[in-house]
Amino acid sequence: MTVLERTRAFDWRSALVASPFAVLLAWLVTILIDREPPIVFETASVLTPQVPQGGVLDVQYTVIQNRICAATVERYVTDSDGIVHVPSTYTVGRRPLIDGYPPEGRETYQRSITIPLATSLGRAHYEARFTYTCNILQKLAFPIEVTAPTVYFDIVPAPATLTPLTPEAP
Repeated sequence: MTVLERTRAFDWRSALVASPFAVLLAWLVTILIDREPPIVFETASVLTPQVPQGGVLDVQYTVIQNRICAATVERYVTDSDGIVHVPSTYTVGRRPLIDGYPPEGRETYQRSITIPLATSLGRAHYEARFTYTCNILQKLAFPIEVTAPTVYFDIVPAPATLTPLTPEAP
């Protein structure tokens, strides 16, 4: 066997041994550079500019969904005194679902957020922060964080509740 033949045989075996490591390295590089947010917010607008304490704030978002990833959401209402409140309820929204997930592409949808009774009257704002995990590295240590545009609205006094009149006994 000549030196050239031995070199070709050696290269083949080396490639065979190195290929799993090359695939692993390519996978690691891919998950390291994967930082594109799965969703991009284009606009956010308040549909109810004045909300009573304990009332419902309706917000409309226009987004571009690039891909589907697992997400967690933190929602906050900051009142005129600067106190941060966590809404106890909100709607999942009126988004169409395909196989349990929202479709990819541009979409407009609404959220309804119940404003806590303890909020102060005056100018307030609502914000939502999304944490996405699209791969294992993001799940373990470096999630993608996206903040929805902040929307501003006014908190007004809750309407007085009416008590029913009871008929007087004769």
